[in-house]
This record gives sequence, C-alpha cells and structure tokens, in this order.
Amino acid sequence: MALYAMTILTFMDSTDCYAQNAKTDSLSILLKSHPQQDDRRAELLLNLANESMKLTPEQALKYPDEVLSFQHSIKDKKNVSAAHRNRAAIMMYLSRHSEALESYSQGLAVDKAINHEVGIAAGLANIGLVYMTQAKFAEALKYFLPALKMQEKLKNEINVGIMLVNTGIVYTEMGNYDQAMKNYEKALPIFRKYKHNGGQSHVLGNIAILHKKNKNLYEAVKYSKLALQIADSVSDLRTSARENGNLSGYYSELRQPDLALNYGSKAIVLNEKINNKKSLGFNFQNFSDAYFQKHDYLKAKFYALNALKIAREVDVLDLQRDASLGLSEVYTALNMPDSAFSYYKKYKEFGDSISNDQKKNEITRMGLKYEFDKTEAVYREKQILAEGQLKQQQLQLALNRAELQRGLQQRDLQKALLDNEKLSSGEKQKQLLISKNNEKLQASKLNALSQEQKLSKLEIRQLWLYGILAIVSLASLLIYILNLNRIRRLKFTNILERQQAEQNTLKLEHQYQLSESELSAIRSQMNPHFIFNVLNSIESYIMDSDKRTASRLIQKFASLSRLILENSTRSLVAADKEWKALQLYTELEAMRYDSSFTYSFDHADISLNTILLPPMLIQPLIENAILHGIVSSAVTDAHIAVNMRRSDQTIVITVHDNGIGLNAKISKTVINAIKEKSIGLKSIRERIRLINLQYHGSASFTVEEGPDHKGTLAVISLPLLGVDSIEIY
Repeated sequence: MALYAMTILTFMDSTDCYAQNAKTDSLSILLKSHPQQDDRRAELLLNLANESMKLTPEQALKYPDEVLSFQHSIKDKKNVSAAHRNRAAIMMYLSRHSEALESYSQGLAVDKAINHEVGIAAGLANIGLVYMTQAKFAEALKYFLPALKMQEKLKNEINVGIMLVNTGIVYTEMGNYDQAMKNYEKALPIFRKYKHNGGQSHVLGNIAILHKKNKNLYEAVKYSKLALQIADSVSDLRTSARENGNLSGYYSELRQPDLALNYGSKAIVLNEKINNKKSLGFNFQNFSDAYFQKHDYLKAKFYALNALKIAREVDVLDLQRDASLGLSEVYTALNMPDSAFSYYKKYKEFGDSISNDQKKNEITRMGLKYEFDKTEAVYREKQILAEGQLKQQQLQLALNRAELQRGLQQRDLQKALLDNEKLSSGEKQKQLLISKNNEKLQASKLNALSQEQKLSKLEIRQLWLYGILAIVSLASLLIYILNLNRIRRLKFTNILERQQAEQNTLKLEHQYQLSESELSAIRSQMNPHFIFNVLNSIESYIMDSDKRTASRLIQKFASLSRLILENSTRSLVAADKEWKALQLYTELEAMRYDSSFTYSFDHADISLNTILLPPMLIQPLIENAILHGIVSSAVTDAHIAVNMRRSDQTIVITVHDNGIGLNAKISKTVINAIKEKSIGLKSIRERIRLINLQYHGSASFTVEEGPDHKGTLAVISLPLLGVDSIEIY
C-alpha cells in the first residue's frame, strides 16, 4: 500500500497576507489603478499571489516575481521576504523543491537582516517543510525545533499548532510514534479553539496514518474520513486529494479493491487538477495494488509503471521501492520470471537504500534530540536565574520601601514629640496663671469669710429650724415611698407564686396522667395471661425433658422481666434497651406458639444508644399483631416486621404483619370495634396525646391496611430525643 504521509501545514506571518478575503478580480482592478512600483503595489501583488496559488500556481508565480523585480524600491523589507516565501510556496505546489528551498533561504536572509522574528520563524518552518517533503526528516527536524521555540515565544497559537503537526510528521517518519501522537493531541485542541478547518483535517489525517502504522486500519479509515469530511466542507482540494488517496491505500490493504479504486479515482482527478505529481504517483501505486487483487494484471502493470516513472521524476525512494515490488508481483503472476526477478532486485536495492537512510536519520535524530534537550536545559537555567534576580530586585525594592516608611514614621514621631512639648509649655503657663488667680481668690474669700462669720451667728438659729423641718419632711417622704414599694413587691410575689402553683398543678396532673398511662402500659405488657402462658410453656419443656429449651425460655423471660421493671421507672429510656425488650418479647411469643410465625427487627443503621424512646409503647402493637393478626389466621408464612427509621427530626416505628388484616371476612365495623378494644391501643393513643402536650404535637399513631391489602400496618411517629438533650425521670 502506498501512502503519502507528509500531510504538511504551511503558514505565513502577518506580512504574508493583506485582506485575504478580497476577490481576485477586485485586487486586479486595484492593481491596475496603482502602477507605481512601491510598497502598496507589492502588497496588492502578494495578495493576488495568495488568492490564486492554490488553484493556478503557475499563473500565480508572476506576482511574487514582479515584487522581486523592484525590491530595491520597496521600503518595508518585510514585503521582500514575503515575496520570497510566496514564490517558494508556489514552487512547493509545483513540486520544484530545490527552487522552493532557494527562495525560502533568500527570504530568511532578509528577515534576519532586519531582525524580523515572525518572518524568521516562518522561514525556518518552511525550509523544514521542503526537507520533509523530500523525505529528509533529520534535516527537517533541525529547522522545525527552533521554529517551534520561536512560535511559542511569539505566543502565536495557530502557528504553534502548525509546528506541532509538522514536527509530529517528522517523528512519525522517523518511527517515534508516541512523540508524534503527543504532538497531534496538543495541536488538535488549538485548531478546534480557533475553528481552523485546515489544521483539524491535517491533524486527523496524520492520526489516521499513525493508526495505520500501528496496524489498526479500521481506526485509520475512521480518522481519514473525518479529515476528508472537513476538507470537502471547505473545498480544500489538496487535503481532499490526500485523504481520498490514503483511503484508497487503507482499503487496498484491507483487501477491499472496489472501495480502493473508488477513492483512488477521486484522488487521481484532484491531483491532476492541482498538478501534484508526487501524490499522483502514490495514487497510481494504490490503483495497481487494487487491480492486482482483482487479478487484472495488465491494468496493475500499467499503473505500477506509471507510479515508478513519477517516483523517478520526483526522486521518492519509498515509492520507487513499492512500485518495483508491485511490478515484480505482477510479472510473476504473468509468468514472466526474468522481468519479475529484475524488478525484485530493484526493490531490494531501494529497500536497502531506504534502510540506510533511516539509520542515518535515527542517528541524526538522536543527536538533534540531545542538542535540543541541552539547549532546553540551558534555557531553563537562564530562566530560573532571571527569575531569581527578579525576586532579589523585588526584595531589595521592598526593603527600600520599608526603610522609607520607617523614616517617615520617625519624622512623624519627632513632629508629635515637638507638638507635645509645645502643649506642655502652654499647660505650665496656664497652671501658673491659675495659681495666681487662686491666690487672689483666697484673699477675697478670707475677706468674705470674716463678713460671713458675723452673719452666721445671726442666721444659725434660723438654719437649725429650717434643717429640722427639712429632715422631718424627707423622712416622711422616704417612709411613704418604701411602704409603697413593699406593697408592690408583695403583690408581684403573690402573682408569681399563684402562677407557679398553677404550673406545678398542671405539671403534677400531667405527670399523674403520664404515670397512669405508663402503669397501664406495664399492666398491658405483663398481663397475667402472658405470664401464665410462658410459665406453662416452661413447665411443658421441663415435662418433656427439654431442659435446655426450658432454661433458655427462663433466661429470656427473666431478662424481659428485668428490662420491663428497669424501663418502667422512667418516662424515657435508651432505645437500645427498649429495642432489646421488644425482641425478647417477640422471641418468647414465637417460642410459645411453636414458631408459627417469623419476625424481623431493623433499625436502619440508627445508633440506638444515642436516642430515647417512651418505654412499653410499641409492645402492645406487636402483641396485637400476634394475637389478632397472625394466631387467629391460617397464614402459613406468617411474619411480623418491626422497622425503625429516621425522618428529619422524628423517629418512625412501623409494625407490619401479614395476618387477617382490617378487611377480614367479618365487616369492617366489627373489625374496627375489635381493634379499638385490642390490647393497649387505647393506652397508646392516650400516651401519644400526652407526648404531644409535652412536645408540641410532634407525635402520631395510625393503624391501617398493609401494602397490597395484606395484613395490618401500625405506624408510630415520635419526636427525635437524644440521650444528651433531655433529662430522664
């Protein structure tokens, strides 16, 4: 199978294209109106070259040649280097590689002379493209790696993506498939980000070639068709020709000659249209392989000879090798051993030459990789050193700023001290003035005092009289206020004591009702009938000499009695103790009724020792389920399920049996009457009412039919009370 793997991406810098979206006819009109040989005419000629080089490269060649003819009159030398690159690109389309290399080198020299970094990066990349097109991959890598570095420095993402693709092609041809795939995977998101259709189609096509080299032909077909779809959508003739040719090769290797001929014929038409001889040679070789598979040896020979002819013209060794092998196989099939042997010898010669070139390329690639890594390390060391120097400068600047700030603070402090001294001096003067005024005041007071002493003897008796009257009045007023305040306190204390007495009365009444309810629950739980039956069962096991079962029954009955007595002393108990008492009770009843029913307890990963439950509230529901739901029915798989789950700030406990249910053979009214009189239900409702009074209506109790009208479902909802959240009485 013949593939042309060099799916190359070309690019130009900003000086290469001016108004690329303008039409050729409008540019021609502008060119006629501007005959002066200056920068403006050069720009128009370069735009015309860009518009027409892909469709009519030979006609487009006149435009860059005209620019170069008056290059000495051009002020902006970027237009001169762009003209050299345009001319080289046209030569690449015409497969005139030596002339393309010469033009790219001339453009690079101009860009270096004017230190035009964008142009230098483009020139290096394009020279690498020429070498890659000639299968001189080691030489191509010498130019691609520094071009990639420059594009990364210039932060031109599109050109970085292009360089990643072209470098990936070189790695592919040199056998480094992992590095090639890494390059393609980096480039594809860049082209998708900028909706660069050409870049996407080239990357997808090259990924297809990688899959082909890894013998994964179906993946190769998949990615090649994606590339072809994008190329056809934007009328990219070169890419369409390439992918049609590659698909022809893939299907030929998959032994599907009809599909190979279908895609190959499209590729031939397109390559003849754009005059791409090298690709045309690969197309002919794919045609030869397809006809050989169809046993049409004459057509296979015809296309193989044409492929070999083109391979010699464009000097492509791998195509000459494949064409020679194809002709050897064709002549063997035509029973012409001499010709077959002759072409087989040529095949071996070309194969040995390619193998030697590959070895040289690998040695050169390793050397280039070493130099590249060494340059990369030096660059990183310089970058780290520059960052260190920058940090040192920033630190010195911060120290200078701190020193300046400290100087300003010292200046402000000195100013404050000076102001303080001025204030102190003013304060001393004020104190001195006050002292003098005080002396004068004392003298005047002495004079006034001598006069007052004379008057005081006359007024002393009057003052005593007024003083005694004032004291009597104040004492009377104070006594009145104190009495008034005492009366008010007594009234307030009386009101508080009356309210407290009422609250205590309500609390005692509530406690009495709760105690009566709990006592009723104890009576219902430990009713004599249950105790009598358990003791009868124990006696029966003893009489039957089943001492082990009798012992177990006594132990469980003793444990249940102890738990009930312990729990009966409190209004709330730890849930693990209450849960254990319920399990013991159910187990005793199951043993008493000869295991006529099964049971299950599930608390849904609730930590029972951290919550509180009212004691002896759930047991009557289990007893009702056993006595009224299961024992009185003929259910063979009788089962009682007791579940506990948490819902927000409540604990929901359900008791479900699959017994006769609420809608048994007798009427619902009678059943409800029996259930209403069932053991403990009235006590449960009373306790729920009291719990709601105490915890503001957060408890509920319902009895209803079970799911699917099977049995009875009793549901109790209680407030979530933690062990640390409430005092247990």
